[in-house]
Amino acid sequence: MEQLRHKDARPMMDLVAKKIFNDPEITAEFVRDILELPVESVKILEGTQIHATTSKLLPDYTTQVDVLAELNDKTQVIIEIQISHQADFIKRLWLYICEQVSKNLDSYKRDDVLTHHLAKELIPVYAVAIADKNYFEDDSAIHAFSLRESETKEELKVSIKGIEGKRNLVQIVFLELKKYKPEMKVNYNKVRWMELFGNKPFTHKPERIITKADRVVDVKEWNKEDKAMYDEYTRAWDGWLAHLAYVEEKKEEALEKGREEGIALGEVRVLARLVKKGIMTKESACEELGISEKEFEKYL
Repeated sequence: MEQLRHKDARPMMDLVAKKIFNDPEITAEFVRDILELPVESVKILEGTQIHATTSKLLPDYTTQVDVLAELNDKTQVIIEIQISHQADFIKRLWLYICEQVSKNLDSYKRDDVLTHHLAKELIPVYAVAIADKNYFEDDSAIHAFSLRESETKEELKVSIKGIEGKRNLVQIVFLELKKYKPEMKVNYNKVRWMELFGNKPFTHKPERIITKADRVVDVKEWNKEDKAMYDEYTRAWDGWLAHLAYVEEKKEEALEKGREEGIALGEVRVLARLVKKGIMTKESACEELGISEKEFEKYL
């Protein structure tokens, strides 16, 4: 039987994760550990809407990030919590980064920064994804990506206004919780966050900041209003997880049938049937197939 740190805790629930990262001190330590940046302080720009409850079973697919933090040197970090596997999630993460860079550029334009000076004002936008499903086929639980020279593997770093030394133009880190093992040969400052969000027993005595974050995970420590909100969110969460499991089961059954029949367009037709029956959303089907909604419409 899998060991859990808290019997009823759900650290990867959107509500709980946002409540954790709503604490600037916790977020600052997380960014220091995962991105290895010299963070002094953090301001949470987005992701503080922890009191908003869902009024329907299924969450909308939007380009709104889970958490956006601004470091004391103005570097911005997007933190995404991913519980279900999405075929194009990595591209979506890149989209979030590009959108944020574009928003920053628009703000400089409003400040009347001359066009040929805009590049001087741009700041790095990094991303960290905490994923409950695997996106890479190897056994590594932590993947860190940046721009590198193809042969020497030298990182592409640039000078950034207001930051001492050169900095990576972009960084993306993935924490894949399913690959966690207590004997992982990784810096424990990184592993402890996998233990926290994976609800695993801590293999080292937790330091103050982890203890603080773990108290947030423990719903028994919440006030009456927040507990009621958690209960409401939990009902929607359980429904959503059940829906995901059902969709996956039906999809596998239908795809297997399609393979047996040898239909070239079997997967498209299968997903079209799931959409028609209300088992799957049109956008989810298009993401799975990698086609536009307009192309998909002709199969409905």
